[in-house]
Amino acid sequence: MTLSVQEPLPLSWARSGTCEPVYRSISLPLSRATWIPFANIPKNYTLSSVKKDLEDLFPEGFLVRGCSKQTAGFFKQKGGAVLRTGAEAVLCLQNGHFEKKSLRKLLHQAEKKGRIVEVPLNDENKRHLLALQRQARHSAKPQLANVFRTYPFDACRCFVLCSFADEWLAAVTITTREDALAHTELMLKRDNSPPGSMEFLLAGVFDVLRQEGFFEWSLGEVPFFHLGQRRNVPSRLEESIVVLIAELFRDVYDFRGLFYFKNKFYPQWRDVYLYSLQGISLLTLADMAVKTRYAALVGQKVFNVLKEPFFSDR
Repeated sequence: MTLSVQEPLPLSWARSGTCEPVYRSISLPLSRATWIPFANIPKNYTLSSVKKDLEDLFPEGFLVRGCSKQTAGFFKQKGGAVLRTGAEAVLCLQNGHFEKKSLRKLLHQAEKKGRIVEVPLNDENKRHLLALQRQARHSAKPQLANVFRTYPFDACRCFVLCSFADEWLAAVTITTREDALAHTELMLKRDNSPPGSMEFLLAGVFDVLRQEGFFEWSLGEVPFFHLGQRRNVPSRLEESIVVLIAELFRDVYDFRGLFYFKNKFYPQWRDVYLYSLQGISLLTLADMAVKTRYAALVGQKVFNVLKEPFFSDR
């Protein structure tokens, strides 16, 4: 049995040419579970084999985020719990996602500013990516961790929008979840890059993947999106708490802005789930907030608010 299109690997897990699976794990001290944020899985390895590996390697409990509804359901067959965490934007590579008149105009303007190239992720280009990240709009804030592949960039491909002076304006890294499914890891652009730079780069990558025979391309998850917004889908207590915190600290992580950007390409939105073998509690959510560095973002915001009265008049 091989994985079907309906049961892909979790987000940021990748099919690779390795002979044996490689799992990257993170200990969660409060919930006493182990989180597997990334994995490189051989092409002939089944989801059943993955689940058996994780049960054998982490008998005390393991946790996987970025699961489709079907994949989360497969993991949960013999126990555990699932929790919706957001939604991913999926582009069908047989459809026209860049045909809107206003979007075409933006792409035409950006086309005059540079060219799109795929680059190998050697040491030099990794340094370019690090520099681009430092030049991004929110570079002064704590950066999210373990929710997409950053460093090392194993199993990633990298596409770059270069100016005609060979300056990096924007970059996208992607992984292959299945033979016909690609997934976006990083989307980076300089704060002063020309309007439409990222849209133009995404359109170029879209064309490359389509020519290579890919069927779908995920632009990645928008955390918190869809939670509490579907009246016909009941929310668990934990989901309601996540929504409340996300709304209270919306300016800490602008998930709505991320949604509006990805939604301009008319994607199909699919719910994304967290699965835990030993169940999901508030301690689990606290662990995840710390390990993804979302807690650091909230902490910085709270600190800035508290110190403002003391420094505003100076």
